[in-house]
Amino acid sequence: MPEFTINLKDLKNLMGKEVSDEKLKEILPLNKLEIEEWGPEIKIETNPDRPDLFSAEGIARQLKGFLGFSKGLPKYENLKQKIKVNAENVKVRPYIVCGIVRGLKLTDDLIKSLMQLQDLLDLTIGRGRKKTSTGIHDLSKVKPPFTYKEIEPEKIKFVPLEMNKELNLKEILEKHPKGREYGHIVSSGKKWPILVDSENNVLSFPPIINGELTRVTEKTKDLFIDVTGLDKNAINQVLNIIVTSLAERGGKIELVKVNNELKPDLKPKEIEVELKEANDLLGLNLNENEAKQLLERANYGVSQIKNGKIKVLIPAYRADILHPVDIIEDIAISYGLNNFKPEMPKLPFLGSSNYLEDFCETMRNLMIGLGFQEVLNFILTSKESQFKLMEVKEEEVVELMKPVSLNYSMCRKWILPELLENLSENKHHAFPQKMFEIGNCVEVDLNEETKTRDIKKLSAVISHSKANFSEITSIINSIADNLNLKFKLENHNHPSFIKGRCGKILLNSKEIGIFGEIHPQVLNNFKIEKPVVGFELNINILASQKV
Repeated sequence: MPEFTINLKDLKNLMGKEVSDEKLKEILPLNKLEIEEWGPEIKIETNPDRPDLFSAEGIARQLKGFLGFSKGLPKYENLKQKIKVNAENVKVRPYIVCGIVRGLKLTDDLIKSLMQLQDLLDLTIGRGRKKTSTGIHDLSKVKPPFTYKEIEPEKIKFVPLEMNKELNLKEILEKHPKGREYGHIVSSGKKWPILVDSENNVLSFPPIINGELTRVTEKTKDLFIDVTGLDKNAINQVLNIIVTSLAERGGKIELVKVNNELKPDLKPKEIEVELKEANDLLGLNLNENEAKQLLERANYGVSQIKNGKIKVLIPAYRADILHPVDIIEDIAISYGLNNFKPEMPKLPFLGSSNYLEDFCETMRNLMIGLGFQEVLNFILTSKESQFKLMEVKEEEVVELMKPVSLNYSMCRKWILPELLENLSENKHHAFPQKMFEIGNCVEVDLNEETKTRDIKKLSAVISHSKANFSEITSIINSIADNLNLKFKLENHNHPSFIKGRCGKILLNSKEIGIFGEIHPQVLNNFKIEKPVVGFELNINILASQKV
């Protein structure tokens, strides 16, 4: 969970009315903001689902609504577009959006808050700058219009931030700390992205580093913000969060024309919420007027209430609202989480544990006993991870009609690809690495009412310099011995595994899983540097055979 610090005095100034320390300590946790340390500088931990709360400005806006200091949908005035950005075809990082905020007074608190917000957005929504990255510039130092293009690494030089000499793009990846940290994101392409002004001065080398030319200082009044990345929705979300946060400081948002589109787009989205559903989920009996007041305290607008259906206007900075239930959660927060009274459920029977879940718990304890660490991944994933990177052909899957991101566009069919992603992200940790996951996978089944079927699976991987077929075979045999079962292991060919070092697992003549050494091409696809062995078992079949 993201941690960050805000200045207590700055927060109070942004709220516009006096609020005691005791009151702040009470209401911050009620708004998904856990207090880690209290003092002149407050350390806060929050959920990554609320990136608009990663700054003092966002927190002040949230608390002003919660306390009734402000009401309804925040309104931000857009100045007319004066500046244009020409975005060319940049293959390695195809999308860019930009915005301007004018008339700022950049205090130490604002600069610190802005840089912290930028870093946290790059880390969370940006997935460590892979998906999105942000550049913030002093607009007065450059001459528009701007051009976003790709260029051969040796053909342009500029002075990157925190350095005092010109380097070309390739030299930045070799010599600059940020180049060494994030260079892998663009290094696979023959040409790399660059943002320049009308005189070919470099503003930014996304997603690596800005130019020293546009460094933001206390003398800066007008900011130019660029957000580049791989996902259109994500870059727009980041831009909206940043410009609206700066508007809370009194800045005026100015539109920028990127090719033929005006950005930022701050038009609110609309979602319909049924009052009955909200009351049923929350155990309340709110009328329409009470629900409207609670929504306005959560900074929503209400465009219409009719026959128990509420049309809710969502602020452009709320990147987390995907479903009416997300809005209902905010109704609960506005109502006051500490105002809910616990009640015993009125059920005419006693509950008991589910056998399959009990069996999964047994398997968890067994895997931990064998030296594995449990991880938890999302059920939603991508076709690229499930098929392309695993070197297997695409199959029929359960897909989302309107995914927020291509990274979460389908329900997973197997867990092993996600464990390989975990290994790829943990290359800097000590080896050997042994991890497992027990979780749901979803398959198409036209015989079911929902046309889909959930399947519990267990997958595990081992990675170190000498990981081999014998090692993973011994783990599978240990599982069988501990469950007092007899597995039959047979040779098998599978494109994700090395030929001749792959097998399938059978129990009472039923195939329940696969195991072996991961193919070098698959390891290369995931950018994994050490050998990996792994297996995947169908827990549903295994549990039924155990019975």
